[in-house]
Amino acid sequence: MQPRAEGRVRALLRYTKGFRVPILLSFLLMFAELVVGFISPLVLSITIDSVLGSEPVNVAWYFRWFVPMVGGVEYIRRNLWVMAAAMLGMTLLSGVVRFLRTRLNTRAGEGSVRVLRDRLYAHIQRLPFRWHAAAQTGDVIQRATNDVDTIRRFNSGVLLEFVRTVLMVAVGAAVMFTINVTLALITIGMVIPVAGVSVLFHVKINRLLEEQEEAEGRLFTVMQENVTGVRVVRAFGRSGFELERFNKANEENRRMLMRVNGSFASLWAALDLLCGIEFAAVLTAGILLALRGSLTVGQFTVFLSYVYTFFWPLRGFGRVLSQFSRTLVAVGRLEEIFRAEEETGLEAGDCPGLRGDVDFRDVSFSYGSAPVLDHLDMHIPGGSTVAILGGTGSGKSTLALLLQRLYEVGGGSITIGGRDIREIKKSWLRSRINIVLQEPFLYSRSILQNIGVKFREPDRAAVEAAAKDACVHEDVMAFEEGYDTVVGERGVTLSGGQKQRVAIARALTGESDLLVFDDSLSAVDTKTDAAIRDALRARRQGVTTIIISHRVTTLMEADRIFVLKGGRVAEEGTHAELMAIPGGIYRHTCEIQSAAVEGGEPA
Repeated sequence: MQPRAEGRVRALLRYTKGFRVPILLSFLLMFAELVVGFISPLVLSITIDSVLGSEPVNVAWYFRWFVPMVGGVEYIRRNLWVMAAAMLGMTLLSGVVRFLRTRLNTRAGEGSVRVLRDRLYAHIQRLPFRWHAAAQTGDVIQRATNDVDTIRRFNSGVLLEFVRTVLMVAVGAAVMFTINVTLALITIGMVIPVAGVSVLFHVKINRLLEEQEEAEGRLFTVMQENVTGVRVVRAFGRSGFELERFNKANEENRRMLMRVNGSFASLWAALDLLCGIEFAAVLTAGILLALRGSLTVGQFTVFLSYVYTFFWPLRGFGRVLSQFSRTLVAVGRLEEIFRAEEETGLEAGDCPGLRGDVDFRDVSFSYGSAPVLDHLDMHIPGGSTVAILGGTGSGKSTLALLLQRLYEVGGGSITIGGRDIREIKKSWLRSRINIVLQEPFLYSRSILQNIGVKFREPDRAAVEAAAKDACVHEDVMAFEEGYDTVVGERGVTLSGGQKQRVAIARALTGESDLLVFDDSLSAVDTKTDAAIRDALRARRQGVTTIIISHRVTTLMEADRIFVLKGGRVAEEGTHAELMAIPGGIYRHTCEIQSAAVEGGEPA
């Protein structure tokens, strides 16, 4: 749920922290630029009425110093270049002020957004695994890019334009009243309906913009899933289905954009009409006053220039409010992320050795309302290799997530070496427990960097040693660039088995106290599977190893095998002990796989 409008405004102000001084200075320079802009036409008024005409000099008090300073009316008549020089000087002054104001404003806008991006990325990094598992990647990316860019545009330009409009009304009104009260009242009176229409539009457009941003987020998600899952899409011939799914999301986004743009079109039409009425009213009243002699031609000309200057800021006020609406929607979407509670206790706790026995004692856990583990008890001797077998949803992968405290147990406890893992620093625990997943994630970097990702500068010798144990060294050396081969996004240039073995090699680099292979040998053949397990036994050196797999040949040589069913340990023992259980789950699974192998099907 997004915060209320007041909360979003406060959040937007927080985003400018550290850059408020240059923002205020840019406001002051904007004020100076407007003052120069309103004074410049007075030079034209004096030229028309008093230099070219015979009217006495009649300007506001704040500009009476000009004519005496340049030598008087007669001197100006003999030297008309003086007025041209005055106009040129004011134009140059305005240009310098605008340059300084733009530099300050750009620095403040871009700087504040850089800080916002850093803060957002750091916050996302600290969010718990549960949040990432529930979040849609495309939507998060859209918020971190499009929504942040919306705030950048507001801070860099729209905010200053809003201040310009307010100052334009304030300064313009003061100047206009010094020229003619009647025309000033007519002009200022038109500000009220223009502002009213803009505010009403701002209230209406907020909801539409939120719906459009959500539709765009869903479109980003569809695109992200399709691109990252391109192998599955092609393998199962789902290109047509995915195209239809994308077209549906794209059409929904188009409809929402059409509604938003239709609302904007109505706003521009209404504001154009109001500003046209304003200009016509001032023009008519000015002609009547000039005919009566209450207004000189120079004053009328200057006033019309002021009204024209007023026209665009007033018309743009609706655009400013619409951008403000977009910005508040973007702020609300970012604040949803910022309000998500960060993972706590990353650096709280002890850093003990983790080479002792691993015990799951009466452990219960559920994802929301779906129970996964139900009072599970499991004892894993330190330094041993244990295997876990179980059907889908039996809680095998959940055990690995609980071990690293990516999720916290709902009941019971997990101890390593007699120490409850809740007393151990999370960062330390995760650095000492290496998990290899069935679908490993590889960075779009070289194989060397992917295997040595734990280190800033990978040790090539250590990387190659780990790759040999993972039986992937020969595959790597077959590539033209060897370990410097860039694997592509998510390792797309590697086969499934190669990706798994690269991930295994990554887990074997550096020191670890506990290794967990979560069905991470499923994409390798049985011969390679056996070679990897032999290498693991040779280099284990007291490291506790947990192998989760559906393949019995992978499990059978483990020191102990646990069979899970319904969130509990249904069977436990060595391969021989479990095969001796008549009608047992393990024995039944082994018989099915053996029959499949004898029938010519892969195990």
